[in-house]
Amino acid sequence: MMDTPYWEKELETISRRDLENLQFSLFKRKMQYVYDNSPMYRQKYDQAGIKPDDIGSLTDICRLPFTEKEDLRESQERQPPWGDCICIPPEEGVRVFQTTGTTGTPVKIILNNNDWEKHFYRQFMHFMKGYGITPHDRLYVPFNYGLHIAWWGLQAAFERAGVMIIPGGGISSENRIKALLEYKATVICGTPTYMLYLEETARKMGVSLEDTPIRILIVAGEPGANVPATKKTLEKMWGAFCYDDIGSSEISNFGFECIRQKGTHIIESMFYVESIDPETLQPVADGEVGELVITNLITESMPLIRFRIKDLVRFDRSTCDCGRTFLRLDGGILGRSDDMFQFAGINIFPSALENFIREMVEFSDEYQIHVPKQGSGNPLLIKVEPKRKEVAPEELQVTRQRLIDKVKLNMTITPMVEIVKMGELPRFEAKAKRVYRS
Repeated sequence: MMDTPYWEKELETISRRDLENLQFSLFKRKMQYVYDNSPMYRQKYDQAGIKPDDIGSLTDICRLPFTEKEDLRESQERQPPWGDCICIPPEEGVRVFQTTGTTGTPVKIILNNNDWEKHFYRQFMHFMKGYGITPHDRLYVPFNYGLHIAWWGLQAAFERAGVMIIPGGGISSENRIKALLEYKATVICGTPTYMLYLEETARKMGVSLEDTPIRILIVAGEPGANVPATKKTLEKMWGAFCYDDIGSSEISNFGFECIRQKGTHIIESMFYVESIDPETLQPVADGEVGELVITNLITESMPLIRFRIKDLVRFDRSTCDCGRTFLRLDGGILGRSDDMFQFAGINIFPSALENFIREMVEFSDEYQIHVPKQGSGNPLLIKVEPKRKEVAPEELQVTRQRLIDKVKLNMTITPMVEIVKMGELPRFEAKAKRVYRS
């Protein structure tokens, strides 16, 4: 087994008591900083009747109001383009991004030089060491650059650390396959969906990705890296280890999977996290599923306090096999609280259905879930397609029934499964849309 590489070993293996003392000190400073520099936060805390000095311990943090994405949107609508949520003069900004806007008006992000050059670098060095990447590696980045933050920070940090960067934007998937072969890339990044699609593309070209020098996949943007069947499929297809990268545009990247692959570590020296019941908003115990709430303890430009990121997680504070004491997310990001839907009285997470679908090797990696309107009497519909032309119709029907039985056994619901023509379902380069609600 490879020796565990660390970036900040003393912090990564710190005792829980010392870590919590550090987090409290950083939290107090950050709360005072936003109170002094962000009109949005000053108003929020004044309305709640709370001053920074009122927080005397980590347990007091739950007294503070949450920060919602809608708070940021309203702030930027009041005072465009950056809003009164930021803590720096806009002229100090050196990088700008924005959210994808999939849940509403995009939120604009601004970073000063310290955040971009110093803090992002420190964050992503935890990722790089966690994945076991060295300056001898070559990172292939197959996406088109734009205002979305995806892969910008990772590329900039890895490049600074001596990793060769091979850009793959602005070309077709076929040409990306040719490029990663020509340049002998050893690491590639992307969404789980696009990594699956690249393998499908390579197969059509007569290329086996198992025979390439790629040894590490870094995937983000979707929970696929920790959906067991999806992770297994990706690692088999590429003949490589698949590691999770979690974050958001608003609060940046905060979690990485280490070489032991026993959950996704939170960089607790830079972030403070909580887990709450999305209904009651009360804390949930370690080991239970809750909604992630996160505070950036380091950022200067647009720090967020108690930000409801809407991701569902399960906390594990035991020491990892890698030696890190940083809290881990058991199973990574399990789904999103706003993606969960109810059918026949059952709470259903799309990632759980994905796991069952991806276990059916006769079907391709593309699928759709159609959720009927409650009370309509219509069934939950799953659309799938054959993986290969050679799969016989009789075999597809057997697999279809296996999928129905699997969902019924594990979720106590009986879905309708429709097999469409091969290649009929859409492919995605970025985040995939797979759930459709009536």
